[in-house]
Amino acid sequence: MSAVLLRKKVQPTYTFFAICPGGLDELLKKEIEALPAKVTHHYPGGVEFEGNLETAYLACLELRTASRVLLRLKQTKKIFKENEVYEAVHEIDWTQIFDLESKFSVYFTETKTKDRRAPTNTQYLALKAKDAIVDRFRARYKERPNVSREDPDVTIRLHWHDHILKIYLDLSGRSLHERGYRSEALEAPLKENLAAGLLLLADWQKLAAERVPFLDPFCGSGTLLIEAALIATRTAPGLYRQNFGFYSWKEHEPKLFDAVLERLKAKRILNPNLLPAFQGSDHNGRAIAIAQKNIENAGLTQLIQLKTEKFEDTAPDHSRGIIVTNPPYGIRLDEIDLLIETYQKMGSTLKHRYAGWQCGVICSEKKLLQAIALRPSKKWKLHNGGLESSFFLFDLYRSEKVAK
Repeated sequence: MSAVLLRKKVQPTYTFFAICPGGLDELLKKEIEALPAKVTHHYPGGVEFEGNLETAYLACLELRTASRVLLRLKQTKKIFKENEVYEAVHEIDWTQIFDLESKFSVYFTETKTKDRRAPTNTQYLALKAKDAIVDRFRARYKERPNVSREDPDVTIRLHWHDHILKIYLDLSGRSLHERGYRSEALEAPLKENLAAGLLLLADWQKLAAERVPFLDPFCGSGTLLIEAALIATRTAPGLYRQNFGFYSWKEHEPKLFDAVLERLKAKRILNPNLLPAFQGSDHNGRAIAIAQKNIENAGLTQLIQLKTEKFEDTAPDHSRGIIVTNPPYGIRLDEIDLLIETYQKMGSTLKHRYAGWQCGVICSEKKLLQAIALRPSKKWKLHNGGLESSFFLFDLYRSEKVAK
């Protein structure tokens, strides 16, 4: 009887581009290398890398700081005319990318360069790209797929830089910061992937492995607490999501994706005895109620303790720990002035009650950060939505008494 060798299907190599909030690209690069995947280019706000279909699934599920993962379908030589955009898009056989029944949307962006300062009508170019896709389907089926900006099954993203056009399939669908556990939030919440970035900048991955206690005294809707617990439990942030953009991609392999999911689920550490203590507080009772609901959605109720309390009324239960927090901040001048006292009390509480701890604070107002009146050991410039922000990390040293 002849032996039959079952050969594993060889997966093709793709080129991907992951997007992240400004200031987190170094972290994203490290995350991608840990997948593992081969990084080919590194830009402010994004990282290009190579891998197979399994890499695509891992990137969408595991990358904590990414906003999107895009699959590059085509990169042109230099093009200068708008009609060349149509031609470049039309050359792709879109009937091999997604089905006629799938709804799609197209986005066009451009990075200006020194030799291209004239404004580009990106909406018009997106329309031309849409026409090229529709024409490709009509040529084969005598029908066209529908366009939907609100709820597309497939999203195509085009980017023009230095006259070179890159055409991408968005594998993410909705932005990856939308994990799926947050059912409600307060006004201007911290995005989940930025929250994860703050934690990684503060070296929380290492501290969590050492079971260092974690506190967020301005916890709001609980995002930092939940992201800290996801890191500590080795939970891939994409495990909560019900949908991805690659579901409608013709090369999607559900069995391979399910195998990746099961492998990631098996990696989780959920025994509270092996994990740090997590505590959150806020003076706003409504915030605590929202945070509790989001924590329940994430399945982390047994790990995270909450209380309604002002930070200046708290006291640490441990001699060592870390605080990472997003305190309230004002936009108008009168709001900022009202918050100065809050930040002054924060600084005093940190100095007199939390010696031996570390504290990371993100804020978009320099005046408020100065009101803390502590010198940061590290600081980073980041983008929090549309706001230029700073993330300060303070080492809170114990004062040593000199023996007489």
